[in-house]
Amino acid sequence: MTTTPEASTEAHLEELSGDECRRLLSLSAIGRIAFVVGGLPMVLPVNYRLLEGESGLWVLLRTRPGNAIDEAPEQVAFEIDGVEYEQRQGWSVLVRGVLHHLDHNEVELMSERFDPKPWPLGDRTAWLAIKPRSVTGRRLHGAQMDWAFSPAAYR
Repeated sequence: MTTTPEASTEAHLEELSGDECRRLLSLSAIGRIAFVVGGLPMVLPVNYRLLEGESGLWVLLRTRPGNAIDEAPEQVAFEIDGVEYEQRQGWSVLVRGVLHHLDHNEVELMSERFDPKPWPLGDRTAWLAIKPRSVTGRRLHGAQMDWAFSPAAYR
């Protein structure tokens, strides 16, 4: 009979610092934007680019004019995460803030250096930026196993 070893330490959550949240945001290019439409939540994947400058932190997006993201309400959330399934651990960063539509002049200033470069083809000419009101994150540390080898190695 095969048994799985007992955990010697429990899984636990750690709050991430603001610096660690910004570092993780700067490493990725895919996240999810969340907002409420008709009283119901909507969460959609997006390509993004992090911009840190004199005016603070911004999350830049490009989308199709007139779609759900372009017509989203002002209050939005944005999330990225990383998961290590075998170790049962991971992290997430949550940005809550205000969605702004960029005008032609702002787009020209940012387009060469800070283009989010959406993966889908097509007309992605609506440039949006989320100005964070809060940026928080947490990391789940998986339980430490007594056994030095992953049980998955024996499958």
